Amino acid sequence: MAGKAIVQCSAGHLFTATWLPLIGIKSLRITPSRRYARCPVERHWGMVTKIDAAHLTEPQLIAAQAHDAGLQ
Repeated sequence: MAGKAIVQCSAGHLFTATWLPLIGIKSLRITPSRRYARCPVERHWGMVTKIDAAHLTEPQLIAAQAHDAGLQ
């Protein structure tokens, strides 16, 4: 089931994305939790990994929600 996920790129940027479990629409699926995709924060390509929101601070959550990549 698709849902909004907080993800982190290989450069450490946090953002949200609609994560489809079995496919990547605008990304290359590497593993179920890793993709090669475009980071909307600094507009670069890199590895993207889902992050558990429970491990983030309030400022990190706010920063992640300020950038949305759309469908991953």
